Amino acid sequence: MEDSSATMIVDARGLVTGWSEGARRLTGYPAEAVVGRPARDLLARDAPPGLLSGTVPDGTAVIRHRDGHPVSLRLRACPLL
Repeated sequence: MEDSSATMIVDARGLVTGWSEGARRLTGYPAEAVVGRPARDLLARDAPPGLLSGTVPDGTAVIRHRDGHPVSLRLRACPLL
């Protein structure tokens, strides 16, 4: 698979508040299926501690594609104030 980029915005409560077209292409989920839901619901297995809260700046997570197969993603956390 070719490299792609995507943006997911997660608020302080861990809820998805933004979802890009790139995120849809990588995961199969349209924005209306994920915005407002916990980001953790997308994980196929636990993410490294602190990655989803933004206390760890980057790492790898495995998410569950909409069709069920696992997708390994490199994540970078960028806190927004």
